[in-house]
This record gives sequence, structure tokens and C-alpha cells, in this order.
Amino acid sequence: MSAGEDVGGTLRKQEVTCPTCQQRAAWHGNSHRPFCSLTCRLIDLGVWLDERYRIPEEKREDDVP
Repeated sequence: MSAGEDVGGTLRKQEVTCPTCQQRAAWHGNSHRPFCSLTCRLIDLGVWLDERYRIPEEKREDDVP
């Protein structure tokens, strides 16, 4: 039995929240998951390509400028 099956062997309706627009979207049968659509998927790709996602780093005293 997989995580998406009930005890009876039928698939449960699994949904995720789109990280771009916060809309609920089906997990199974959605080729754009975890996004709800191609548009949201491309918006997220654009953010990555523009390098707007950043991992914050701590400045140390011994860092050379």
C-alpha cells in the first residue's frame, strides 16, 4: 500500500498548495506539481534565473572584503 491509498486500496484526493500563487492543486495527475500550472512553474523558474532566491550568510569578523 502506498502513501496515497486508503485501506481499501482506492486513491485519496491529495492536494498541495502552489508555492507561487497559494492555490490548491491536485498532486496526482498534475504534471506541474508542486505548482498548479505551467504559468506558476515558469514564474518560479524566472525567479531562480534572476537569482532572487538567496541563502543568507552570516558575516564573520575574519572575512576579507
